[in-house]
Amino acid sequence: MSDDTASPRTFDALGDAVPRYDSFLRVADHRERDRALADDHDHVAYRTHGETPDGEELWSVTVGEGSESALLFGAPHPNEPIGSTTVDFLLHELAENDALRDSLDYEFVCVPVADPDGVRRNEGWFDGPFTLSNYAGNFYRPPPSEQIEATFPIRHEGYTYDDPTPGTRALATLIDEHDPAFLFSLHNAAFGGCYYYATERLDPLHGTLQSIPEEHGVPLNRGDPEDHRNEAFADGVFRLPTFEDRYDAQTGDGDPREAELLGGNAFDYARRATDGDPPVQVVVELPYFRDPRVGDTTELDRSREAVIRAAVEDRRRLIREFRAAVAATADQFPDTPMAREVRGVFDWYAEEDESRLAWAESNDAGDEPATVAQCVEERYTWTYHLLTNAGMLLRTLDTAAMTVDDDARERLVNAKAAVERVFTDRIGDLQRDLDYEVVPIRDLVAIQARAGLACLDSLQKRRR
Repeated sequence: MSDDTASPRTFDALGDAVPRYDSFLRVADHRERDRALADDHDHVAYRTHGETPDGEELWSVTVGEGSESALLFGAPHPNEPIGSTTVDFLLHELAENDALRDSLDYEFVCVPVADPDGVRRNEGWFDGPFTLSNYAGNFYRPPPSEQIEATFPIRHEGYTYDDPTPGTRALATLIDEHDPAFLFSLHNAAFGGCYYYATERLDPLHGTLQSIPEEHGVPLNRGDPEDHRNEAFADGVFRLPTFEDRYDAQTGDGDPREAELLGGNAFDYARRATDGDPPVQVVVELPYFRDPRVGDTTELDRSREAVIRAAVEDRRRLIREFRAAVAATADQFPDTPMAREVRGVFDWYAEEDESRLAWAESNDAGDEPATVAQCVEERYTWTYHLLTNAGMLLRTLDTAAMTVDDDARERLVNAKAAVERVFTDRIGDLQRDLDYEVVPIRDLVAIQARAGLACLDSLQKRRR
């Protein structure tokens, strides 16, 4: 291995170039800024890719030339605008910083907002206040069948899926046309620390990726991955699950359960579409809210199984409340993406929790002492994720109550009051128990931008 490859560039000076964003850019802001950037620079191209179901324009922006292409896309989950802001920063920096652009032998193909419809439904919290309650109360996430990175066309062992969303179709077209060597899918969590997914080991980059967030005041998340079955390449760096992983996990008897499997992610599609070596995909997960305990590896006097069991039992009570409200009112829900998600999301959480508990009971690692970070992940992070979906339930109940008769409205109002009481109480508990603070947007963008460019630079050197 060459000295160049052994010493990855960290792009530490880039952090100073990130603007001090006071809020997250809205869909219209991104579109306006991207059109203006293309008008101002001959080496920047703005291109449209049709419309979303709500009539929003889909677009991409390409900057620079290179022997390989990199595809960057923000907001594949529309409640995650950090990535869109990162793409906005990188587009302007690459367009205007000739030295940076020339040092990277890539054509940058960028989709700042992969799901404009969904992002619009989240814009109620983009200007703040940035609190646990305001984020959860204005949260929106579409059902899996309408998510960007769950609906890429796929064929595997006789199973076929070909019902992409318009945003997914636009990304698939760009993959077909540009054959990217690198896919940068920009995600974020609500609470916790920074962690990564990658389709392969990124040696010798792991240490760099671990250090970048901590340089910007965000702890590396040293708790468990979202799925306990995910392989860890290093602390906070996990293997990105593929369609085959989901297929194998969900088809024990060999019969695909189509409603759960759906399609592939960008990597699943790109490695089948590419003519040469498969691309590398990297995902950077970042929180809006940080608590230093997510990086604390101090061992507790409880086993991992005991910690998971206590958290699951606590969430069972919450899930019962939310499922009861859905059961009592779902016949009055409007036919909207939010309502479709609310109908099934609490069943998903119940199944996911039972899966986590089964893993802890059957795996030797469940007998190991739990760390502070693992306890925070189970007790707070997952519970807060659940509460953000309760926020969607409250919004759905409000919408439904506007268009029904008096008897149905009373049922909806009563259900909303019960959900709101639980929601308010549990958000209050989290705010009391957590030592959390809001992460400045500038730091979040700097982390994602530096991590992405470090990966690109390292892969470029490796391939040379």
